[in-house]
Amino acid sequence: MQIRRRLAANNPAAHEQDLAASLTNLGAFLSQVGRHQEALTTTEEAVDVYHRLAASNPAAHEHDVADSLTNLGAFLSQVGRREEALTSTEEAVQIRRQLAASNPAAHEQDLAGSLSNFGAFLSQVGRHQEALTTTEEAVQIQRRLAANNPAAHEPNLASLLTNWAMVRCEAQQDLPGALRATGEAVEIYRRLVTVALARFLSPLCSVLSLQENVLLKLGRVREAREISEWLTVNGSLLGSLK
Repeated sequence: MQIRRRLAANNPAAHEQDLAASLTNLGAFLSQVGRHQEALTTTEEAVDVYHRLAASNPAAHEHDVADSLTNLGAFLSQVGRREEALTSTEEAVQIRRQLAASNPAAHEQDLAGSLSNFGAFLSQVGRHQEALTTTEEAVQIQRRLAANNPAAHEPNLASLLTNWAMVRCEAQQDLPGALRATGEAVEIYRRLVTVALARFLSPLCSVLSLQENVLLKLGRVREAREISEWLTVNGSLLGSLK
């Protein structure tokens, strides 16, 4: 990082992009080891650099701005700054809408992910109706992508369905719809764990735990208990894969 800073100070045009990329990677690693405030500060610097680069060359750098804003939103949320997380993620959504409008094949996947994140943050601050609309749009985009290329896009569809269901559960709205969404996500993950157990068992357990919660809210106690028993049995396997 010190080398990147020195190079960028002497020749910004040649080295600022590499500096921003290094800052982005460092922020991610700091977050992974629980140094959340440092991750936040580092990522804020990356966002500033990418904003500067995009101001002079939007076509080359707007995607990077959106990526860094997405990371910043996640790190702001980790330290409890939810309104600021919402603002960062909303800016990422706006950029990705513009990019997807001009090149859907290249950018719709990222737009769907940003919309899903934005919906989660809207839900966290109590803006449930907006969260419902936003996460539904994310699922619609991802479902279209998965229909054209299931192998590439079904894992993300399952993730976005899980988030969609979680938002509905938090809003206490359309619980039967939330249950259907978890059911579809479970079906996808059950297929995926047969080919990549270590990668997909954890998200399968997560969506099953959510499904158990939805079933309890709907008064379907027996089915919820069956899921709880499955999670108890398979929890030890999940631990051995970490």
